[in-house]
Amino acid sequence: MGDDARLHELAERMREEHRKKTEKDLLQLWKDQIGFPHGEIDDILSLSDPPYYTACPNPFLGDFIKHYSKPYDPDTDNYQREPFAADVSEGKNDPIYNAHSYHTKVPHKAIMRYILHYTEPGDLVFDGFCGTGMTGVAAQLCGDPRTVESLGYSVDEQGIIYQQET
Repeated sequence: MGDDARLHELAERMREEHRKKTEKDLLQLWKDQIGFPHGEIDDILSLSDPPYYTACPNPFLGDFIKHYSKPYDPDTDNYQREPFAADVSEGKNDPIYNAHSYHTKVPHKAIMRYILHYTEPGDLVFDGFCGTGMTGVAAQLCGDPRTVESLGYSVDEQGIIYQQET
């Protein structure tokens, strides 16, 4: 995929293809996809920031994952996690949580516990909560030793995180 300049070039190519009247068949193919919003393509694109966010099914998603993910290698991959088996109860009085209201918002510290349990630094994280921004906040704060330590983990001088034994 490439660097940011390449991503912006791809996004601009997508915009240009939509503007060309000769590309009506390709455009109609995209508009017929489930999840594609109703409306004029220019309006949909004005709500988008391709390739990072599109107000329609994102045609860049596969390229994004290929560029930013680590390929699975069964010979060297040693990923092993037990199921997360703990009660997660985080208060809703944190200043970050209270920055804006949202009817289904999940506290970022609750999400952090799952990210710390199931991922390694640099992994892609799926945002299953879609809308509140708390998954992104949680993923970012997993790199902050003080916040991680506030959840009961230990962080050494190299930034390696250890779960405290209970």
